[in-house]
Amino acid sequence: MASGGSGSGVGLGGGGGGYSVASVGGGCLGVAESMVVEWKEFLWDVPEERVALWGHCQTLFLRYSFPPLQAGSFFLKHAEAVEKDLPARELHELLLLSLQWLSGMITQCSPVYPLHLLREIETRVWLLAVESEAQVKSEGDFTLTSISREPGAGKSSSMIDRTASIISKMDNHINTMRARGINARENSQAYHKTAQAVDATFSTTSGGSTKAKRRAKGFALSRRPLIDTVDKSTEDEDVSLPPNSRNDSHLQDESLRIDPSFSRWEERVGPAELERAVLSLLEFGQITAAKQLQHKLSPAHIPSEFVLVDAALKLAAISTPRSVVSMSMLDDEVGSVIDSYDILTDHQFVDPLQVLESLAMTFPEGRGRGLCKRVISVVKAANVLGLSFSEAFDKQPIELLQLLSLKAQDSFEEASLLVQTHSMSAASIAQILAESFLKGLLAAHRGGYMDSQKEEGPAPLLWRFSDFLKWADLCPSEPEIGHALMRLVITGQEIPHACEVELLILSHHFYKSSACLDGVDVLVALAATRVEAYVSEGDFPCLARLITGVGNFYALNFILGILIENGQLDLLLQKYSAAADTNSGTAEAVRGFRIAVLTSLKQFNPNDLDAFAMVYNHFDMKHETASLLESRAEQSSQQWFLRYDKDQNEDLLDSMRYYIEAAEVHSSIDAGNKTHTACARASLVSLQIRMPDFQWLNLSETNARRALVEQSCFQEALIVAEAYGLNQASEWALVLWNQMLKPELTEQFVAEFVAVLPLQPSMLAELARFYRAEVAARGDQSQFSVWLTGGGLPAEWAKYLGRSFRCLLKRTRDLRLRVQLATVATGFGDVIDACMKALDKVPDNAGPLVLRKGHGGAYLPLM
Repeated sequence: MASGGSGSGVGLGGGGGGYSVASVGGGCLGVAESMVVEWKEFLWDVPEERVALWGHCQTLFLRYSFPPLQAGSFFLKHAEAVEKDLPARELHELLLLSLQWLSGMITQCSPVYPLHLLREIETRVWLLAVESEAQVKSEGDFTLTSISREPGAGKSSSMIDRTASIISKMDNHINTMRARGINARENSQAYHKTAQAVDATFSTTSGGSTKAKRRAKGFALSRRPLIDTVDKSTEDEDVSLPPNSRNDSHLQDESLRIDPSFSRWEERVGPAELERAVLSLLEFGQITAAKQLQHKLSPAHIPSEFVLVDAALKLAAISTPRSVVSMSMLDDEVGSVIDSYDILTDHQFVDPLQVLESLAMTFPEGRGRGLCKRVISVVKAANVLGLSFSEAFDKQPIELLQLLSLKAQDSFEEASLLVQTHSMSAASIAQILAESFLKGLLAAHRGGYMDSQKEEGPAPLLWRFSDFLKWADLCPSEPEIGHALMRLVITGQEIPHACEVELLILSHHFYKSSACLDGVDVLVALAATRVEAYVSEGDFPCLARLITGVGNFYALNFILGILIENGQLDLLLQKYSAAADTNSGTAEAVRGFRIAVLTSLKQFNPNDLDAFAMVYNHFDMKHETASLLESRAEQSSQQWFLRYDKDQNEDLLDSMRYYIEAAEVHSSIDAGNKTHTACARASLVSLQIRMPDFQWLNLSETNARRALVEQSCFQEALIVAEAYGLNQASEWALVLWNQMLKPELTEQFVAEFVAVLPLQPSMLAELARFYRAEVAARGDQSQFSVWLTGGGLPAEWAKYLGRSFRCLLKRTRDLRLRVQLATVATGFGDVIDACMKALDKVPDNAGPLVLRKGHGGAYLPLM
């Protein structure tokens, strides 16, 4: 909206002159009307297109110097036509355009509309501005789409502030035109008197010719209607231009020919709406505008809220710095308000701020209470900042917030109250928070407090990561915070890498929490451009902090590869632990980072088992750690086999150590079988170290059985059996049978066996069958026994075999099983008789226990 100022009307000429109405007026209006029809048919549902439509019409009227009455009437007519279809802010823009045209502000001419109708339109504009501002504040959207291009209204100005600026300029223009009109009337009256004196003198001196008298009479008559019009307009508080403006009479004639249909809009404004507009302005802090509007339309009536506001401002003035004052120091008007509304106690000394807070509750809701709360917030902010109330009240709210942000740890409550009570754009709040946070980062960087993420620095440090997250709640838009932080990185000069990384991490946090995917994509692309600088300078800690802080491991996977290739895995894990402790990372986030690191390891450094072990231990991956240790044990044993000198057993010692560590890991997760297997393999390695001449490791299943059977020492046999999974009764039967022809070895082997393992019935039964088959096969072949017995006394093989089997029978505690084994083996009648004699003494219903005499009634088990 090209509003106000002498530069608004392009090609208009001075004082409204130079119109080409006859040539372009009708065509211009027709084009505008056709645009409205076309827009309503095709583009009316798009708010941006509607705003563009009125902007096109405004540009068209300015370009062709359209008459102000027709231009203002055009916007006024369409505002009335689409009143129910447009939101309050768009309707406000249309009426504001109409008001500026009709007041002559755009063309810098006299008003072309009666002043009282202009004031009623102004009231309607104020009501719409207040309604729009309330709607914008509730929705948290401060980006106002406006047709206007008011030079003094920036992005941060609210709709009410912009309206106040335009109305103020319009009043100044009307007052200027009024002053010119009064001067013109006085000059015209003086000129009229001078002309009469000249005519009288001329008639006296020249004899009063008829032609001269007629000329003088005509001159005097030609000014009387103009003088009457000026007098009348002055009495009606209307204005007119000096008589030397060639189009004044034409404009005034236009102002008298107002279409009656347009006046219906202004007639809607009654006393109730006037009062609502005045009090709404007061609620939003437009004290001067409210008083001016009240004086313009109803000067005789002064609402009581004005008195309360004046009292609140006087109390605020003495509330900074905060102190207790005497009641006698209060202004008479303030004392009267306190007495009238019964606010205070009977104490002689009072706290002005406390009185002010009590006074706020006396305001009706929506009729000044909001203003009083804003005053209270400014007072509290001023006390924190050490400013006077007048100095703080003159500042913009966003400036006060900026000053409060410099006292971050001490002023959060005041800043929160300031944001709650004032309208501030989310972008402005985000910019202030981002800049203040950068200052805190720079201070921390200079003080060396950024190396550890757990301890964010000493108490004097203004801004910490946790402080920013708390202050970020003041901004209603999280994407705006992300934009502000990333804008500092893009436009910042000479920001240290450590501080730059923190800005990127925090920006990504707000983009992710608000699901701003476009912001995430831009940030990832920006971070990728920064990586080269970090790598070239060897700043790997910043790279590790960036990837762990952002947490977007899929998009920034190449950073993981750079760190791993440069041997910075330990640094990466440390940075992630610090970030997880600070941000309370979820299990899903930890799992994502773990998978990303392992994937990068497999891709960029797959042979570094130490790196894998580091990752497994860091993330407490027990199963993976144990598996890795077992594989490393196998690799170490393979390296020993490749050695030429088998006496160098360092690889075997490493292998045994890895197996023991794997067993410890398995035991920590209650994996008993795997723990036992790992211990058995460690024992097998120790066996290989003690007896390097025989290959104990990496045996096939057949060779493992052969090695087991050939063992004469039970401990060595047990190690082989457990290491290769042969610790079953069927496997031990062959081992024992191989010892049967050596009774001394058999007795020792069985004694050690029963101390560790049970004699399974199935194994004993199989040995009994072996014994019977052997005896039956060798009974008639004693002459060949020299080849069948491995040394010793060949003729006594049966004696040795029987002695070994009797050792097994003696170790069998179950009498029935002993009888069964002796019967199957044959040749052990004495054993059978002894067992039957013992079994005969036990009744059938005696159960498994028998009472022993002379032993105090104790029972001995038979089995």
